[in-house]
Amino acid sequence: MNKKIYLTPVAASLALTLGLTGCSLFDSEDGASVVPVDPVTPVDPTDVEGTANAEFNVFISGKAVKGTMRNAELTVKELKDGELIDIAFRSELGSVEEKATSSTESDAIAKATAQIIAGSPSSLQTADDGTYGFYIDQSFSGALYITVKTTKTSGFIKCDAILGCGDFSAASNLDVNANLKVDFDEWYQDDLTLNVVKEITAQQANRKSKGAEGTTKAYTANATIFTSLATELLQSESENGNAIDSAAISKASLSTLLLLLGPDAAKEAILLAGDISIGGAVDFTNVGSEDVINAGTLALINVASTIQNIASSSDGSSLDSVINTLKTGVSGGAVKGSSNQTVAALAATLQEEATKTATVFVAIASGDVEAIKNALKEIAPELSDDVIADLADKAKEARDKAIESGSTDEATLNEAAEDSKKAVEDLGCTGDECNADDQAFINEGVAQLNEALTSAQTRFTVINSQFDSLSTSLAAVVAAGQTLDTLEQKEAYLQLADGLVVTIAASNLNSDITNLIAQVTLIESSAESFTALTSAAQAVLTGAQALLQNANSVNSNYAALVTSANDELQKAIGAFGGDDNTAKILAQTALSRIIATQSNFEAQNDNLDNTVEDANSQFASATDTTALEAALATAQSAVELFGEINSGVDAILSDIALAKARAESYVSAATDAQKEEAEQILADVQSIENQFNSGLAVFRAKEQPIRALRTQIAAGFDVARGKEGTTRLTSIGFVTKDGADAVFNAGEVVYDVVRDIWEQDLGSGLHTGTAPNYPAWTYTYDTDGYRIELSNAQEGTEISAVAQVNSGASSRIILTWSGILKAVEGQTVEVKSPDLAECERWALGTIDTPNASCSVISIDGNIATIEDAKDFEATKGETFNIVEFIDGQYGFNGTMYAELTSVDATGNPSPLFVDDAIELANVRINGTTQDLVMGLELALRNEDGVDELGMAKVTLDLFNGYAFNVNLVDSDAPLVGEVSIDNNSSPLKVGDVLEITNGFRVTYIDGVSIDYTDIDFLGQSTNP
Repeated sequence: MNKKIYLTPVAASLALTLGLTGCSLFDSEDGASVVPVDPVTPVDPTDVEGTANAEFNVFISGKAVKGTMRNAELTVKELKDGELIDIAFRSELGSVEEKATSSTESDAIAKATAQIIAGSPSSLQTADDGTYGFYIDQSFSGALYITVKTTKTSGFIKCDAILGCGDFSAASNLDVNANLKVDFDEWYQDDLTLNVVKEITAQQANRKSKGAEGTTKAYTANATIFTSLATELLQSESENGNAIDSAAISKASLSTLLLLLGPDAAKEAILLAGDISIGGAVDFTNVGSEDVINAGTLALINVASTIQNIASSSDGSSLDSVINTLKTGVSGGAVKGSSNQTVAALAATLQEEATKTATVFVAIASGDVEAIKNALKEIAPELSDDVIADLADKAKEARDKAIESGSTDEATLNEAAEDSKKAVEDLGCTGDECNADDQAFINEGVAQLNEALTSAQTRFTVINSQFDSLSTSLAAVVAAGQTLDTLEQKEAYLQLADGLVVTIAASNLNSDITNLIAQVTLIESSAESFTALTSAAQAVLTGAQALLQNANSVNSNYAALVTSANDELQKAIGAFGGDDNTAKILAQTALSRIIATQSNFEAQNDNLDNTVEDANSQFASATDTTALEAALATAQSAVELFGEINSGVDAILSDIALAKARAESYVSAATDAQKEEAEQILADVQSIENQFNSGLAVFRAKEQPIRALRTQIAAGFDVARGKEGTTRLTSIGFVTKDGADAVFNAGEVVYDVVRDIWEQDLGSGLHTGTAPNYPAWTYTYDTDGYRIELSNAQEGTEISAVAQVNSGASSRIILTWSGILKAVEGQTVEVKSPDLAECERWALGTIDTPNASCSVISIDGNIATIEDAKDFEATKGETFNIVEFIDGQYGFNGTMYAELTSVDATGNPSPLFVDDAIELANVRINGTTQDLVMGLELALRNEDGVDELGMAKVTLDLFNGYAFNVNLVDSDAPLVGEVSIDNNSSPLKVGDVLEITNGFRVTYIDGVSIDYTDIDFLGQSTNP
C-alpha cells in the first residue's frame, strides 16, 4: 500500500538541505560522523505568494459629444449596487501580471489584483475629435460607468448651437473672430460632465472590429446628454439592487427618448432604443462617415444645441446645471408637465426654442444660403446682417461636410430635416405616453425598424453592385497582366491598373460601407431589445444580423480589393524594368485621363446651364399649378445635377494633382530626346489645371442662384396650391353650412322634444305633441318603448329616434336616430345607421367613434326614466351623425359631430335649455365632397338666437394638406388666421386670413390679396 508522506515546512527544509549536501542521517553503522545542521528559520505566515493576471484586450471606445469635447478628462468605474467601484483598465492593449504575498493565497491574489487596479491611469483624455478608447480585462463582466468632464479651466467644448454658446469672459485665442462671442463652430470652456453606462458580458459578440491587433471584443460607448439622462435611470436601478443588463439599458434608453423627445421624435430615433450609447453622438459641425444621419439624429442634435442655447442665455447657468435639471425630471418620470416647477419651466423653454431651431435646420438642409439667412433672421431678429451672413455660411459649410463624409446625401438630409421638424413639435410625454411597454408604441417602433432595415438592404444592394463592378475591373486588370510580352501589352496593363486605382480613390464606397455598417449595427441593437417586448421584432433582428454579416464581408473584400489593385499597379510599373518609358507612360496615361475628365466636366456644365434655362422659362410662362409643378421639378433636377457634378470635383482635383506630379517626374527623369515631349506634357497638364480651376470657380458660383431659383419656384407653387385650395372652399362652405345647419337644427328639435316630454310628466302609453320652439315639427312618443317619431309637414321631412336611460350619479339619455332633413338651401340630407347598442358604447366611452347616428344628453342626477329628468339639469348634449346629401348641387358623404354646452352671461357653466343661456357648440365634420376628402372644425356661439363663429378650421386632406384656420382672438375684432398647405408633410403657411363683410380676405405670401365673399360657415351673413 502506498502511503502519503506529509512534510511540515521544517521537515521539508531539512530534507532539502540534506539532499543538497549529499549526506544521510543513516550513514554506515560504524561511522560516527555527525552531520552539522544549520539553524532553520521558520517561514513567516505572511510570505504566501499569490499571482494575478489581466489580459487587457477588450476595447471600449466612443465619442464625447455635446458639441465635441476635446482634451476632456475621462474616468472609468464599475457601477455595482449603486456604488462606483475602481476597476482595472489600460490605455493600450497588453498583458499584466502582479505578485503579492499574504497570510493566505487568496488574500495574496486579492492584493495582486489591487495592484493591477492601482496601475490603471487616474484618468485619460479625449482626442481632438472627442473620441476615446481604453482596454479592460477580458474576464470583466458588469456595468462600466464612464465619466467625461470639462471645466471652465480644463478641456474644451465645440459650440454646436447655431446661434452661438454665449460670451467669452475675456479676450481669448479661442475667439477666432475676436468678437467676444462663442460662435457656432468655435471652441470654448465650461463645466460639463457626461456619463454613460455600458454593460460588458462574457457572451457579448464583437459587433465592430475596433482596437489594436489582438483585440478580442469591442464595445461602443458614446457619452452624450442623452446617455447621461439614461445613466441617471440606470444608477437608480442599481441602487435598488437590480441588475444592469441589456433589458435595463434598453428600458432606460427608450424611457429617456420618450421623456425628453416624446413619442413622435422617439419613433424617429428608434434605432437608439436598444442602447442609446451606440449612436447619437453627432456634432453637426463635424459629421463623419460613421455618423448615421436621420430624422431622429437631427432631433437629438436639435435638442442638444437648444439646451446649449438655454444654458448660454441664462444668467449664472452652465451646461451642467441645465442637464441636472433634466436629470431631475427624468428620474421623477416627467419632464413635460413635471410637478417640479423648475423642470416644467425648462421643458416649456426647450419646446419653444427647439421648434425655432428645427426651422433653421430645414433651411440648412436645403443648402440655400438665403433661405438659411431668412430662417435665422426670423428666430433672431436682433442679429446684424453681417452676423447672420457669417452664421449662414458656417452652417452651409457644416451641411456640405456632412454630405461629403458619406453619412447622408442631399435628398436624405432634406427629408430628415422636414421629418425632424415635425417630430419636435411636441417634445416630451405625459401619462401613458411615457410607458415604454405600450403595445401601440412597440408595434410602431418595430414598423420603423423594419422600414429602416428595408432601406438599408436596398442601400446594400447598390453598394454590392458597385463593389462587383470594381471586382470586374480588377479581374480585367489581372487578366491584362498575365501576358506582358510586348510594349503595347505592358502599356495597356499599366493604363488599366492606373485607371482602376484612380477610380477606387474617386469612389465613396469606403465611406458608404462604413456608414451602412454603423446604421445596421443600430438596427440590430434596437431590434434585439424589442424582441423581449414582441415576437414581431425577431424577423427584423434576423434580417439585420444577416445584413450586418454581408456588409462586414463586403468591407473586408473591399479592403482586399484595394490592396490587390495597388499591387497590380506596382506590378505594372515594374513590368517596364525601370526603363525610360515608365515615367513617360505614367505621365501620358494621367494626361489622357484628365483631358477626358475636363471634357466631361464641361459637358456636364453645359447640361446644367440648359436645365437652369429650362426651369426659368417654365417658371416665367407658368399660369397654373400643373405648369408650376413642372417648373419646380426642372429646378430640382438642376439642384441635383449641381450636386452630382460637385461630388466629383475633389476626385478631379486629385487626379489633376497626380497628373501634374507625374508630368514633373517625367521632366526630371527625361532623357535629352524626351525633354521636349516631357515639358509639353507638363505644359498641357498645367493648361488643363488652369482651365479647370477657372471653370470650377464659375461652376461653384452657380450654386446659390440655382438653389434660390428652386426656392422661388417652390414658393410660387405653394402659393398657387393655397389659392386653388381656398377656391375649393366655395363648395366646402356650402356643404358645411347646409349640413351643419340641418343636422344641428335637427338635434335642437330632438332636444326640444325630449325636454317637452319630461316637463309634461307624461303617463304610460302613446302621446303626441308639437315641439315648443319648432312648431313646424310634430311628434309622437311611446313612453314604454322610448320611441319618438317627428315629422315636418311643411318640408316633408321626418326623424325617427329610439332612446334609453343609463342611470347613475350622472345619468345619460341615449338616442339613436335616423331621418330625412332639409337644408336651408333646399338640399336633402339623410341621417342614417341607427344602432342603440353602438350609441351606448360611445356614450360610455368604450369606443371613440360610433358606427351609428347618436345623440346623448347628460343629466346631472340619478334618473330612471326620461320623465325623471325634469327634476335635474342637462349639462351637455352630444350628437354624432352618419350623413349623406342625396340631392342638390353638391354631394357629401361622411360624419357630422356636435357638442352642445351652455354658459351664463359671465361665462360660468350653465344648464342647457334655460332662458338667457348662451349656447356653445363645437362641430366636427369629416367626409368626401366634390372628390375632396375634407375635415371641418367649428366653434359656434348662439346668444339670443344669433349664431356667431368663434373658430373655423377646414382641411382638405388629399389636396396638398390644405388648411384654412381662423380664430376669434378678440370678441370685438374680426376672425383672423392663416392658410397653409403641406410641404414635405409639414404645414407651410402661405397666407394670412382676415374676416371681412360676408366672407374672408386672404393675403398670400406673394403679396396678393383676394376677397372670398362666398365662404360662409354659418349659413347667414352675420360676419361684420
